[in-house]
Amino acid sequence: MPIQLIPDSLDGAKIRVVGVGGGGGNIINSMVNKGIEGVEFIAVNTDAQALEISKANVKIQIGKNITKGLGTGMKDEIGMKAVEESRDALEKALAGSDMVFITAGMGGGTGTGGSPEVAHIAKSLNALVVAIVTKPFDFEGKPRMEMANQGLERLKDEVDSLIVIPNQKIFELISIETDKRSAFELANKVLYNATKGISQIITKTGEINVDFADVRTIMKDMGDAMIGTGIAEGENRAEKAALDALSNPLLDDIDIAGSKSVLVNISSNGSIKMSEIGRINQIIQGKAGEDAKYILGIVDDMDMKEDIMVTVIATGFQKAAESAKAEETEEHVNVHKPIITELPKDQKEYKELDVPAWKRRYDQININDDLSEDTPKKKEKTLDDLGFDINIEEKFLKTPGFLRRQMD
Repeated sequence: MPIQLIPDSLDGAKIRVVGVGGGGGNIINSMVNKGIEGVEFIAVNTDAQALEISKANVKIQIGKNITKGLGTGMKDEIGMKAVEESRDALEKALAGSDMVFITAGMGGGTGTGGSPEVAHIAKSLNALVVAIVTKPFDFEGKPRMEMANQGLERLKDEVDSLIVIPNQKIFELISIETDKRSAFELANKVLYNATKGISQIITKTGEINVDFADVRTIMKDMGDAMIGTGIAEGENRAEKAALDALSNPLLDDIDIAGSKSVLVNISSNGSIKMSEIGRINQIIQGKAGEDAKYILGIVDDMDMKEDIMVTVIATGFQKAAESAKAEETEEHVNVHKPIITELPKDQKEYKELDVPAWKRRYDQININDDLSEDTPKKKEKTLDDLGFDINIEEKFLKTPGFLRRQMD
């Protein structure tokens, strides 16, 4: 797999994170508390009370006339209409964005109905749009899950890349004693790491620098995506960080092996060894496969101590699946496509396939009977010559072969 090394460059990409609905607002508050450099946060909600406690830089109440400052009542169509009503305010807030992250909890009215519409607005402003969203727990009920899945289908059509975190997978990581706040923080951490990882790739510089243009190449119009981060220190830290980045149990069952493009960013305080860089890339390239487009970035982060962080972005899973399906379909068609051989003009066509084979052979043997008298005739063998009894009863010949064998 070829490695593309990116030279140093300063990047001034404008990055905004938009939290849509109550779930999206909670995620933004968590991100603000943890801190992400070079990012502006925007909270979008129909609920005026939820916006009052938001820690976002910009707060936009949508659908004032429709909801009167209340929620959507679990109706995603109201969330859609609320965004449309407040389109001008959203366009103004998103103007000039190079990259827009959209985060939401799918299954609620505002997040499910509004996030695809916000994504559409951001795309219309030529921003790179990445959605990082959650799906409901199973115990939240079938109607909520169905609404979430329908919203995800609409969202996928509007964004460049989509990262989905099923809340149900949290149960794989917690004990029976884990409280609600701690459980939700696990999902928030994945959302935070994904957003921070991509933002850092764009804003940080280093010996081998990856800028916004490279992120756009990897993520634009790519559909389902995976992002993983791994942080490790001590012995074998490179291997541990790489493996942790590739194994995120909270992501929606996506394997890097099915990706079209992979971007890897390695962060350290400058102490990372060349052998460690080689080991990280050996692990990730080995998993991704030699056909995946691969971009590598290495940056210095003086806030880090003796640990290193590996961030992996893999995209293009849907396109890879569609390509494989197309190849499989083409192969299937080629194998089963009938081969039609055109008969020479001097042979008689046999359109009546129910004519017994012995009679068709007899007609072919005597085909010269159909030729004109001027045509030289070649002596042909007759059925008598071949040992056939031409007086055999037609009724017997119409009997299927397997029954005739039983009669013998």
